[in-house]
Amino acid sequence: MSIRKDYIERLIEQFVAALARIVQARREQRHAEAQQLIHDTALSSLGMEYGALLLADPASTARLLGDPTRVKVLARLVAEDGENLLAQGDPATAAARFQYALALYAEARAAGLQPDADDTATLSRLLAHLGQDARA
Repeated sequence: MSIRKDYIERLIEQFVAALARIVQARREQRHAEAQQLIHDTALSSLGMEYGALLLADPASTARLLGDPTRVKVLARLVAEDGENLLAQGDPATAAARFQYALALYAEARAAGLQPDADDTATLSRLLAHLGQDARA
């Protein structure tokens, strides 16, 4: 159990650092760099290519990833991808990413992962982008 806990803690630390770089690149309008960071983070944190993870429906992808924490990591990457696409003027693809991220969060929650404050903020932002009420 200790090895698993150490792995998850290390995954979270690496992910938080990568997420900060992704957000910074997007804010500085370095969209190609943000996109590359999303792909690199998926590979380093989840061990799979980002594009491959998006090929299946969210439920199948969640089963493939197995651990709800890993599903949450992908959900956040997909949300950031949507934000990046929106900033580049592609609202249709961004909306599809926001929907996928919401579905991944739902899968993680169904697997027992309780959302933390960051998750709640991300979920609210996703719902706002999609014009949905966060209480729904």
